[in-house]
Amino acid sequence: METWATFSIIDHRQPIYRQALALFDRIVVPLPPKPIGDQTQEELDQLEAEVEYLKKANAAEPYEWKSAAFEEWRQPFLAESLAAGFNRDPYLDTRLMLSEQIYSSDVLAIPVYGGQQQFADSRNALGQAEEALTIEIMQRLPVPEYDTPLENLVRLRESPAFRRALEDLLEWKRDKAPSIVLAEDRKDAIGAAMRDFDKLTKAYAETMESEGYKKAGSVGSIFFSLITGEPIGAVKEGLVTFREMREPCWKKVSEMKCAPAGVVYHFQEAIGATKAKRR
Repeated sequence: METWATFSIIDHRQPIYRQALALFDRIVVPLPPKPIGDQTQEELDQLEAEVEYLKKANAAEPYEWKSAAFEEWRQPFLAESLAAGFNRDPYLDTRLMLSEQIYSSDVLAIPVYGGQQQFADSRNALGQAEEALTIEIMQRLPVPEYDTPLENLVRLRESPAFRRALEDLLEWKRDKAPSIVLAEDRKDAIGAAMRDFDKLTKAYAETMESEGYKKAGSVGSIFFSLITGEPIGAVKEGLVTFREMREPCWKKVSEMKCAPAGVVYHFQEAIGATKAKRR
């Protein structure tokens, strides 16, 4: 199984466009048939050329963005947000549509955000489906600069050491994160899992630094779960922090028990996190 990042139709203008190439198996880039909003034909032509280059390197997947299909998908959310007094951004919703439509038994598609406020605005505008446990797992990681040449990122992705480190991180998020949330003794399971995740994060960071990527940033992976009981709170271990809170969420997770909600760059560390106890 692979983990793919989904973007809005204007996210290629943001640093996360390049940064996600170092943290996902592939990125999914929506391409309209003609310029939209303030986009120029020159900008669209350049984006198409970049995505074609990345596709050949198994780093990106183009998505043919159609206005009619997007508006049909968006209509139920639009009615709910208007009733609640929220204004929805017609472009930013694209990342959510892609995460739903691309998800399959072979691909876990996750929307990516450039900051916590961007994620919060998106969540608020979607309305509240049900109350759930929100799980935030933060990492301090080296991240590429916004102007890193795509050729450099492709070379990074071809490094066997980098591929191993990335695959270990993605596998942990896909398999381990949901299992610790559902464990019978959750507190002990979370402490042990954070120690394991910290080792994987350090291995990834060392590999990135050896390739010349030394500037660190905070990246948060967010999950929703319907498990009952009181939230455990925050736990810190080295380069990673785990935090739980109970709050309304927009995504129905009843069948999945634990569902990924997004990956957020420039994430703030949980305040008051306690050190995971060694056993």
